[in-house]
Amino acid sequence: MASSNSRTIVAGTLGLTFSAIFLGANLGISYISVPTLLLSSPRSPLPPPANAPDEASPTTTSSEKPATKPPHLARQWQHIFDIGKKAGPATAVLASASFLYAFRSLPLAATRQRRLFLTAAGLCLTIVPFTFIAMQRTNNELERRANAATKGEEEDIKLEARTGTVESYQTHDLLNRWATLNTL
Repeated sequence: MASSNSRTIVAGTLGLTFSAIFLGANLGISYISVPTLLLSSPRSPLPPPANAPDEASPTTTSSEKPATKPPHLARQWQHIFDIGKKAGPATAVLASASFLYAFRSLPLAATRQRRLFLTAAGLCLTIVPFTFIAMQRTNNELERRANAATKGEEEDIKLEARTGTVESYQTHDLLNRWATLNTL
């Protein structure tokens, strides 16, 4: 019985560890990487030249748009996404498998603990339907823009897109939307 108890503890600990790694990576991407990609250019400490257009006046700020051009921004997102789409699901599956192992190693009498491990295993796998249902259009649009940028096309938004659709968002706004969805 002690051996079974040890296996359950190890499996539960591994499940929690893999879940924490997955959560930490997602939060790191959404709260560290994406905001860094979206940084605007720093203001110049020098006064604007006398013949500069009004855009360079001290009252104008560029804080709403990132310094990175939209095509390159989409490519940067694509690089992060390509890493995450391999590592994220693998980590979630490992966490779920660990929780399922812990579930199966518990005696049938431990009903509450078994239910908790089974629930944890199921919750770890909810990332798959969430990604395909809630994030699919945003992912596809960012990927379309990244592919266009790779081909040398300067396309940012679809001109025929209806207002309010992901296709009508500016790339930096779409990346903000993606980061918000990624934290859910």
